Amino acid sequence: MRKTSSLAAALVLSSAGAFAADPVPVIELQIEDSPNSSSIYNTSGPLQGSSNDIMLLQQLQDEMRVLRGMVEQQQYQIRQMEQQQRDRYRDLDRRIAAGQSPSTDGSASSVSPTGVGDSTAGSATVAPPVPLPAADSTPTDAQAYQQAFSLVRQKNFPAALAEFDKFIELYPESVRLPNAYYWVGEVNLAEQKLEPAKAAFERVLQMFPQHRKAADASYKLGVIYHQMGDQVKADQMFNDTISRYPESSAANLARDYLKR
Repeated sequence: MRKTSSLAAALVLSSAGAFAADPVPVIELQIEDSPNSSSIYNTSGPLQGSSNDIMLLQQLQDEMRVLRGMVEQQQYQIRQMEQQQRDRYRDLDRRIAAGQSPSTDGSASSVSPTGVGDSTAGSATVAPPVPLPAADSTPTDAQAYQQAFSLVRQKNFPAALAEFDKFIELYPESVRLPNAYYWVGEVNLAEQKLEPAKAAFERVLQMFPQHRKAADASYKLGVIYHQMGDQVKADQMFNDTISRYPESSAANLARDYLKR
């Protein structure tokens, strides 16, 4: 019995020694660098990047809205300028077609024929003809005005301005002088030369306040001040046109302008 117990104990001890001699395997847990693992364990990086992208996209959208608004505003201003230009040319055409030619200025009577009625004397003796003056290259004021105005009709504005300036210099006492100054203003306004147009219309008002073109010149000064951005003076000129020339067509145009 003792031998049996001793043998069993020896077997146990030898087995324990054998197990103690074998190395214990070590299992290391490693996390693979895969897309799934990074999305689970590394949450701070991608989320931060997505937030920045959203903010950048919103900023770009805001800038696009601002730029779109600026473009729409500029398109509106361009349409307004084009409409004003068309209105100016239509108004100029209307005034040209309204019979502003020199024949309507009433100066044809300035030329009177000579020798009419002499035949009633009954004399058989014929008086020697009065020698006519030699042909002069300088035209009469009617001819000069007609030449300048015909260039306005043709819309040859630079040449028309030159002819009207020559007319003003050569015929400072002509009854057509107010019309000449007025058309200098109209042509400059059509060419968008606001300062020369303003000076010409002011000359009409200052020198010929009772002339029939004074009302039109007053209204045109309001238009010029409006285009210059001085709305206070523009309204003042429109109101002056209405109060000083209430029955004129220019007063009606001024009323319409004030309603805009």
